[in-house]
Amino acid sequence: MFVYYRVMRKTKNKEMTKLTFENVPEWTYWKNPKTGTILSLLVQRNQEEDYLNDSPKRLSMWTCNTRYELLYSYSWDEIVEKFEYLGECDDDDFYTNVLSNKELYWKYRSALKGLPGCLRALKRGTDSNIIRESVERYTTWKDNFESKF
Repeated sequence: MFVYYRVMRKTKNKEMTKLTFENVPEWTYWKNPKTGTILSLLVQRNQEEDYLNDSPKRLSMWTCNTRYELLYSYSWDEIVEKFEYLGECDDDDFYTNVLSNKELYWKYRSALKGLPGCLRALKRGTDSNIIRESVERYTTWKDNFESKF
């Protein structure tokens, strides 16, 4: 599974290097690699000329899997630099179960915050079943989220 995930990520990164503002699909999804937040981007083609003429043109992105919908504004270059391209979503089940799944996201965030502390405690020599179970639970949550992409 790990090898498949690496190959899948490399192909997505190759796709992203070919991606430009001119050939991006109208509705795409992006992932913030640091936080795991999924954002949706709507590119309106009638504004393409305005974008090419005005260098500071900003595109709006919305979060899908956070408690409250957040709105961000980035230039195309910032989007390509800061986010991982996930592609389009034609399947309603994938959108419901993965992209907009708040529980999956919050478990991932909890794992990112809790795992380093538990691993430090194990490294210090704390021998506790509770800490070992927490490490196992956090690792499962993190792997579950990352395996979806």
